[in-house]
Amino acid sequence: MILAGVLALLFLGYLAIVVHELGHYLAYRRYGVPVEGVYIGGPPWILRWRRGGTEYRLGLLPLFGAVASKWEEVDKLPPGRVLGLFLSGPLFSFLAGVLGFLALGVMRGDLIAVGKVLLLILGFPLILLQNLYQALFFDLSEVGAVPLVQASGQVLVSHGLEGLLVLWGVFNIVLFWFNLLPVPPLDGGQAVFLLFRHRAWFHRVYPYVLGFGFAVLFALFELALLKDAVRLLGGER
Repeated sequence: MILAGVLALLFLGYLAIVVHELGHYLAYRRYGVPVEGVYIGGPPWILRWRRGGTEYRLGLLPLFGAVASKWEEVDKLPPGRVLGLFLSGPLFSFLAGVLGFLALGVMRGDLIAVGKVLLLILGFPLILLQNLYQALFFDLSEVGAVPLVQASGQVLVSHGLEGLLVLWGVFNIVLFWFNLLPVPPLDGGQAVFLLFRHRAWFHRVYPYVLGFGFAVLFALFELALLKDAVRLLGGER
Protein backbone atom coordinates (compact mmCIF):
# COMPACT_ATOMS: atom_id res chain seq x y z
CA MET A 1 0.00 0.00 0.00
CA ILE A 2 2.88 2.37 0.81
CA LEU A 3 4.47 1.62 -2.57
CA ALA A 4 1.17 2.32 -4.34
CA GLY A 5 0.90 5.62 -2.48
CA VAL A 6 4.45 6.63 -3.39
CA LEU A 7 3.97 5.80 -7.07
CA ALA A 8 0.59 7.56 -7.17
CA LEU A 9 1.95 10.74 -5.58
CA LEU A 10 4.99 10.79 -7.87
CA PHE A 11 2.88 10.28 -10.98
CA LEU A 12 0.24 12.83 -10.01
CA GLY A 13 2.86 15.26 -8.74
CA TYR A 14 4.77 15.34 -11.99
CA LEU A 15 1.63 15.44 -14.11
CA ALA A 16 0.05 18.22 -12.06
CA ILE A 17 3.22 20.30 -12.27
CA VAL A 18 3.37 19.77 -16.05
CA VAL A 19 -0.22 21.05 -16.38
CA HIS A 20 0.48 24.00 -14.07
CA GLU A 21 3.65 25.07 -15.88
CA LEU A 22 1.98 24.57 -19.26
CA GLY A 23 -0.45 27.32 -18.28
CA HIS A 24 2.45 29.66 -17.55
CA TYR A 25 4.32 28.65 -20.70
CA LEU A 26 1.35 29.32 -22.99
CA ALA A 27 0.77 32.72 -21.37
CA TYR A 28 4.43 33.69 -21.86
CA ARG A 29 4.22 32.68 -25.51
CA ARG A 30 0.91 34.50 -26.00
CA TYR A 31 2.33 37.75 -24.58
CA GLY A 32 5.57 37.46 -26.53
CA VAL A 33 7.84 37.05 -23.51
CA PRO A 34 10.94 34.93 -24.34
CA VAL A 35 11.11 31.74 -22.27
CA GLU A 36 14.63 30.88 -21.15
CA GLY A 37 13.83 27.71 -19.21
CA VAL A 38 11.07 25.27 -18.30
CA TYR A 39 11.73 23.22 -15.17
CA ILE A 40 9.58 20.28 -14.10
CA GLY A 41 10.52 18.85 -10.71
CA GLY A 42 13.48 19.89 -8.62
CA PRO A 43 17.16 18.94 -8.50
CA PRO A 44 18.93 16.64 -8.94
CA TRP A 45 18.22 16.96 -12.67
CA ILE A 46 17.81 13.68 -14.52
CA LEU A 47 17.15 15.08 -18.01
CA ARG A 48 18.27 18.34 -19.63
CA TRP A 49 17.88 19.45 -23.24
CA ARG A 50 17.61 22.67 -25.24
CA ARG A 51 15.24 23.51 -28.07
CA GLY A 52 14.55 26.81 -29.80
CA GLY A 53 16.46 28.89 -27.26
CA THR A 54 14.64 27.33 -24.31
CA GLU A 55 16.27 24.95 -21.84
CA TYR A 56 14.11 22.13 -20.48
CA ARG A 57 14.90 20.26 -17.28
CA LEU A 58 13.29 17.29 -15.55
CA GLY A 59 14.13 16.93 -11.87
CA LEU A 60 13.91 13.98 -9.53
CA LEU A 61 11.78 15.72 -6.88
CA PRO A 62 8.18 16.42 -7.95
CA LEU A 63 7.86 19.43 -5.64
CA PHE A 64 8.90 22.25 -7.92
CA GLY A 65 8.21 23.77 -11.30
CA ALA A 66 9.01 27.02 -13.07
CA VAL A 67 8.95 28.85 -16.36
CA ALA A 68 11.93 31.19 -16.38
CA SER A 69 12.40 34.44 -18.28
CA LYS A 70 14.14 37.78 -17.75
CA TRP A 71 12.38 40.06 -15.28
CA GLU A 72 13.04 42.99 -17.58
CA GLU A 73 10.85 41.41 -20.24
CA VAL A 74 8.01 40.76 -17.81
CA ASP A 75 8.28 44.27 -16.37
CA LYS A 76 7.49 45.74 -19.80
CA LEU A 77 4.00 44.22 -19.73
CA PRO A 78 0.92 46.11 -18.50
CA PRO A 79 -0.40 45.04 -15.06
CA GLY A 80 -3.22 42.95 -16.54
CA ARG A 81 -0.81 40.81 -18.52
CA VAL A 82 1.54 40.46 -15.55
CA LEU A 83 -1.38 39.00 -13.62
CA GLY A 84 -2.16 36.80 -16.61
CA LEU A 85 1.36 35.36 -16.59
CA PHE A 86 1.28 34.35 -12.96
CA LEU A 87 -2.37 33.35 -12.65
CA SER A 88 -2.38 31.19 -15.78
CA GLY A 89 -0.64 28.34 -13.93
CA PRO A 90 -3.13 28.25 -11.04
CA LEU A 91 -5.97 28.56 -13.56
CA PHE A 92 -4.77 25.46 -15.42
CA SER A 93 -4.46 23.62 -12.09
CA PHE A 94 -8.02 24.60 -11.19
CA LEU A 95 -9.40 23.45 -14.55
CA ALA A 96 -7.47 20.17 -14.33
CA GLY A 97 -8.91 19.52 -10.87
CA VAL A 98 -12.46 20.32 -11.97
CA LEU A 99 -12.11 18.06 -15.02
CA GLY A 100 -10.96 15.25 -12.73
CA PHE A 101 -14.04 15.61 -10.54
CA LEU A 102 -16.30 15.89 -13.61
CA ALA A 103 -14.84 12.66 -14.98
CA LEU A 104 -15.54 11.04 -11.61
CA GLY A 105 -19.12 12.28 -11.71
CA VAL A 106 -19.61 10.88 -15.22
CA MET A 107 -18.19 7.51 -14.16
CA ARG A 108 -20.53 7.37 -11.19
CA GLY A 109 -23.47 8.88 -13.03
CA ASP A 110 -23.82 11.44 -10.23
CA LEU A 111 -23.09 14.99 -11.42
CA ILE A 112 -24.90 16.46 -8.38
CA ALA A 113 -22.04 15.19 -6.25
CA VAL A 114 -19.67 17.14 -8.49
CA GLY A 115 -21.50 20.35 -7.60
CA LYS A 116 -21.04 19.59 -3.91
CA VAL A 117 -17.33 19.01 -4.51
CA LEU A 118 -17.03 22.36 -6.29
CA LEU A 119 -18.67 24.09 -3.31
CA LEU A 120 -16.13 22.36 -1.09
CA ILE A 121 -13.35 23.66 -3.36
CA LEU A 122 -14.51 27.24 -2.78
CA GLY A 123 -14.20 26.69 0.97
CA PHE A 124 -10.78 25.05 0.78
CA PRO A 125 -8.81 28.09 2.11
CA LEU A 126 -10.79 27.97 5.36
CA ILE A 127 -10.21 24.23 5.65
CA LEU A 128 -6.49 24.74 4.99
CA LEU A 129 -6.19 27.42 7.68
CA GLN A 130 -8.09 25.28 10.17
CA ASN A 131 -5.85 22.28 9.55
CA LEU A 132 -2.70 24.41 9.71
CA TYR A 133 -3.83 25.89 13.04
CA GLN A 134 -4.59 22.40 14.35
CA ALA A 135 -1.19 21.11 13.26
CA LEU A 136 0.73 24.06 14.69
CA PHE A 137 -0.91 24.27 18.10
CA PHE A 138 -2.63 21.00 18.91
CA ASP A 139 -2.05 17.77 17.04
CA LEU A 140 0.74 16.71 14.70
CA SER A 141 -0.50 13.16 14.20
CA GLU A 142 -1.68 13.73 10.64
CA VAL A 143 1.13 16.05 9.51
CA GLY A 144 3.79 14.82 7.14
CA ALA A 145 4.37 12.81 4.01
CA VAL A 146 3.91 9.36 5.58
CA PRO A 147 0.18 9.80 6.38
CA LEU A 148 -0.32 11.34 2.94
CA VAL A 149 1.33 8.38 1.22
CA GLN A 150 -0.61 5.89 3.33
CA ALA A 151 -3.91 7.61 2.56
CA SER A 152 -3.08 7.70 -1.16
CA GLY A 153 -2.34 3.99 -1.16
CA GLN A 154 -5.62 3.22 0.61
CA VAL A 155 -7.62 5.34 -1.86
CA LEU A 156 -6.05 3.63 -4.85
CA VAL A 157 -6.38 0.09 -3.49
CA SER A 158 -10.00 0.63 -2.42
CA HIS A 159 -11.27 2.62 -5.40
CA GLY A 160 -8.93 2.09 -8.36
CA LEU A 161 -9.56 4.54 -11.21
CA GLU A 162 -12.12 6.48 -9.20
CA GLY A 163 -9.56 6.88 -6.45
CA LEU A 164 -7.01 8.11 -8.97
CA LEU A 165 -9.46 10.74 -10.21
CA VAL A 166 -10.15 11.86 -6.64
CA LEU A 167 -6.43 12.23 -5.92
CA TRP A 168 -5.94 14.07 -9.22
CA GLY A 169 -8.74 16.51 -8.43
CA VAL A 170 -7.58 17.15 -4.88
CA PHE A 171 -3.92 17.48 -5.90
CA ASN A 172 -4.68 20.14 -8.51
CA ILE A 173 -7.10 22.11 -6.37
CA VAL A 174 -4.55 22.23 -3.54
CA LEU A 175 -1.93 23.38 -6.06
CA PHE A 176 -4.36 26.07 -7.28
CA TRP A 177 -5.07 27.56 -3.86
CA PHE A 178 -1.53 27.18 -2.55
CA ASN A 179 -0.03 29.12 -5.48
CA LEU A 180 -2.50 31.97 -5.04
CA LEU A 181 -1.00 32.81 -1.65
CA PRO A 182 0.65 36.27 -1.87
CA VAL A 183 3.87 34.80 -0.56
CA PRO A 184 7.16 34.68 -2.49
CA PRO A 185 8.22 32.59 -4.34
CA LEU A 186 4.68 31.38 -5.15
CA ASP A 187 2.75 32.74 -8.14
CA GLY A 188 0.67 35.07 -6.00
CA GLY A 189 3.77 36.47 -4.31
CA GLN A 190 5.55 37.10 -7.60
CA ALA A 191 2.51 38.84 -9.04
CA VAL A 192 2.23 41.09 -5.97
CA PHE A 193 5.94 41.95 -6.19
CA LEU A 194 5.82 42.94 -9.86
CA LEU A 195 2.59 44.90 -9.52
CA PHE A 196 3.60 46.97 -6.50
CA ARG A 197 7.40 47.10 -6.50
CA HIS A 198 7.40 50.66 -7.86
CA ARG A 199 5.40 51.92 -4.89
CA ALA A 200 7.43 53.49 -2.08
CA TRP A 201 5.37 51.90 0.70
CA PHE A 202 5.81 48.44 -0.78
CA HIS A 203 9.56 48.36 -0.18
CA ARG A 204 8.99 49.07 3.50
CA VAL A 205 6.49 46.23 3.82
CA TYR A 206 7.95 43.68 1.42
CA PRO A 207 10.90 42.45 3.58
CA TYR A 208 8.43 41.51 6.32
CA VAL A 209 6.12 39.80 3.82
CA LEU A 210 9.07 37.92 2.37
CA GLY A 211 10.28 36.82 5.80
CA PHE A 212 6.81 35.78 6.89
CA GLY A 213 6.26 33.82 3.69
CA PHE A 214 9.46 31.85 3.95
CA ALA A 215 8.85 31.28 7.66
CA VAL A 216 5.41 29.76 6.92
CA LEU A 217 6.79 27.55 4.15
CA PHE A 218 9.72 26.50 6.33
CA ALA A 219 7.38 25.74 9.23
CA LEU A 220 5.22 23.52 7.03
CA PHE A 221 8.22 21.54 5.79
CA GLU A 222 9.75 21.43 9.27
CA LEU A 223 6.56 20.05 10.80
CA ALA A 224 6.26 17.43 8.09
CA LEU A 225 9.90 16.34 8.26
CA LEU A 226 9.99 16.31 12.05
CA LYS A 227 6.86 14.22 12.38
CA ASP A 228 7.98 11.80 9.66
CA ALA A 229 11.38 11.41 11.30
CA VAL A 230 9.78 10.54 14.66
CA ARG A 231 7.38 8.10 12.98
CA LEU A 232 10.02 6.34 10.89
CA LEU A 233 12.45 6.06 13.79
CA GLY A 234 9.84 4.14 15.71
CA GLY A 235 8.81 6.87 18.10
CA GLU A 236 5.22 6.54 16.96
CA ARG A 237 3.27 3.59 15.58
